[in-house]
Amino acid sequence: MVTARMSTGGVEALGGDGAVRRRVDLVIAHATELLTCAGSAAPIRGEELSRIEILKDGAVAVRDGRIVAVGPTPEVLANYAADATLNAAGRLVTPGLVDAHTHLVYGGTRHADWEDLAVGRPATGLGGGIMRTVRATRELSADQLRVRALRDLDVMLAHGTTTVEAKTGYGLDGETELRLLEVMANLRHEIPVVATYLGAHLQPTDYPGSRADYLKLVRDLLPEAAKYAEYCDMACDPACFTAEECAEVATVARAAGMRLRLHADQTGDAGGVALAAQLGASSVDHLDAISAAGRAALASSPTVGMIFPGVSQHMLDTIPAVGGGQPSQPDAPGWVRQLIDSGAALGLATDYNPGTCPTPSMQTVMQLAARLYRLSYAEIWQMCTINAAHSLDRGGEIGSLEPGKRADILVWSVPEHGMPIHRFGVNLVDTVLIAGKRAQPVS
Repeated sequence: MVTARMSTGGVEALGGDGAVRRRVDLVIAHATELLTCAGSAAPIRGEELSRIEILKDGAVAVRDGRIVAVGPTPEVLANYAADATLNAAGRLVTPGLVDAHTHLVYGGTRHADWEDLAVGRPATGLGGGIMRTVRATRELSADQLRVRALRDLDVMLAHGTTTVEAKTGYGLDGETELRLLEVMANLRHEIPVVATYLGAHLQPTDYPGSRADYLKLVRDLLPEAAKYAEYCDMACDPACFTAEECAEVATVARAAGMRLRLHADQTGDAGGVALAAQLGASSVDHLDAISAAGRAALASSPTVGMIFPGVSQHMLDTIPAVGGGQPSQPDAPGWVRQLIDSGAALGLATDYNPGTCPTPSMQTVMQLAARLYRLSYAEIWQMCTINAAHSLDRGGEIGSLEPGKRADILVWSVPEHGMPIHRFGVNLVDTVLIAGKRAQPVS
């Protein structure tokens, strides 16, 4: 039998039946399924990913933006008197989705590049595509960048994202990188935005100095970047920077008070995953070319590995190229299952950007994770909520429905947790609450 988890405290109220109940702002009651994603103070790993708590006829009580109780509806209603009640009969209730890797603030589009890839024409490649976006981003004012980012945040919100991480990396000069961070700091949106400085994305082709000079610029910007950004990210990859170069940036970032994230081993094994584990990075992202040693290092560390089915889909990684040839991810399900079976902690994110993954929807990511990586519904939900929250060092604050956590809650237009993943091409979110309030778009 499931019993309600409740916090103590609060003003008491006398119910019509004479019973004393604690006063709360809101109760969401009678959910057909209430998915808590609860039960771990650390990222969920291995077989535990497939075990997820589902409450039938579930309820959640909210006071002052925080969850105060989760449990069966009769028990919650017996203990709490609400100023407002949301009847979720016939609905699914879940934690909000956490998108822990995006490139939210940018200019331009790369749709023409993608058509070249799709039809088999010579493509610009990773570096050429990034530089196209860099040039477009530099041309936009802070106001233009802000308006575009707010529009994208509205789409994310509508599809159930309630926390988002956002990186720079499309400025690649001092002025533009700091402008991107200032834009992030002034977005004023319902979705909390966690800022990351990614000056070490790659060396821009128009930089007049040497590689060493560019990396010095990246390091020299860190004290100023730390005024806006919680994290410093580095791209440790054969197409970007070496492990030694990234370690030097990480040393300065830590001295500036920043936590670490890494893009790692996307186009080849550069030792990035092992470096992230060694540094105690909060996350290490991509992992496409992870080595056995990197996998073992990740499994024995608290670092969360973030993977991106949206990239696999959009870059056509799992299907042969036009004219034949092996896909770049010939066994994506096997790659992901090896990571899970190794004991590595994994999360899912969009990697939203104009080139390799132009979807801002975490619902789409969930749907692709099942189809491309053959993950179960339970695994997907845990990777998009509590594990993603841990990758942002917020596992104690968001990512699950538990007393004490911020009341970031989704009410879906369907009754069961498999349905938003089984269906695709349709937004199934009905109501988004952030800190216990209905979240509204701003643009």
